[in-house]
Amino acid sequence: MEAQNVVSIRTLRDINEILAENNLKEIDGEEHRRFRTHSELSATLRRAVVLLANSHTARDKVLAVQQIRQVRERIAKAPVEAQSAPAAERATPATTPATEPAAAAPRTTSVTSRSRAEPATLREPRTPERVVLATDTVTDADLRYISHCAYGAKAALSMALAKSKESDNRPGFYTILMEGADVVDPQARPRIYDWQNRISIMFTKAELVAVAAVFYGYLRECSFSSHSPAHDKGFFLERKDGGIIARMNATGRSLTVKIAAPDMVYMGGLLTRQIRAEYPWLDNEALTGLLRGAFAATPPLANDGPRSATQPGSAAREGNGARQGNAARQGNAPRGPVADQCASCGADVDQRVRDYSQQKYGQTLCLPCQKQRH
Repeated sequence: MEAQNVVSIRTLRDINEILAENNLKEIDGEEHRRFRTHSELSATLRRAVVLLANSHTARDKVLAVQQIRQVRERIAKAPVEAQSAPAAERATPATTPATEPAAAAPRTTSVTSRSRAEPATLREPRTPERVVLATDTVTDADLRYISHCAYGAKAALSMALAKSKESDNRPGFYTILMEGADVVDPQARPRIYDWQNRISIMFTKAELVAVAAVFYGYLRECSFSSHSPAHDKGFFLERKDGGIIARMNATGRSLTVKIAAPDMVYMGGLLTRQIRAEYPWLDNEALTGLLRGAFAATPPLANDGPRSATQPGSAAREGNGARQGNAARQGNAPRGPVADQCASCGADVDQRVRDYSQQKYGQTLCLPCQKQRH
């Protein structure tokens, strides 16, 4: 995914030629007049037409055509600014008596009205401008080469573009492969990480959007478990101290990495790309609106069951996992007066468990949720 210098759109004729080549209705005089009075919509149209002219895949073309139709629907409903001032100025010399005082028709008024009536948006600029557009040219074969890594003193965590394998009854989907590795020697410089013994987890569809919600700031934390055929891998993400604390665990192993703000930007870009690659009709505004609406008022996720409903037969396993999680919490009923509630699952916690959890984890967690952190 890279920014490319693409076709320069400078005149209405350039735009109409591209529209005609793609069997779209050309912009007529009335529509052109509306665009001239709405510079923001005019700029949006320019970008969409450039994307259409440089589309290399069917997905890019569909997205560009959709954007063009949307902006033309918006301009059709937008009000048109009055442009009668120039005509009035042309009539003034013939209707105004020669004896009329000069103060009745100051020159500054005519200049102002002319500038308001003739905004230059779709007209050719004095200095030709070049449109720079970020175009997604990543092929499925190149996904594994695009990644970003966050390095810590004791471990490192990487997120890479990936696509799940196809099966007999469902196609593969775009997702993220998250991998973590411990540092070989904390005292060595430069640090070397043990990537040969890394922990690897590929996000399910449900996990992909939940992790994106954490990066976008709509969800404070999320936790998932039961990855791998042995169901012995999991991960936990939490927004804390201006970054995201990421923990990955497998049988007998655990690692923690803080994802700093700059790393959040690049990893968030990878998450966004994969969601939009799977659903190309979503623009940035729609995606952020959906994430906000789905997760902004949602309590922190705590998944005691299996990975997600994308695996065959997972619905039954998920129900069993939920019952096991509830049973564990019920078996962990507070032995003394209730002092707080678990920050992850909401279970009641007595003072002894709360004090221990606050000292070790910095927040109130019940015993089952504490075990998930190990």
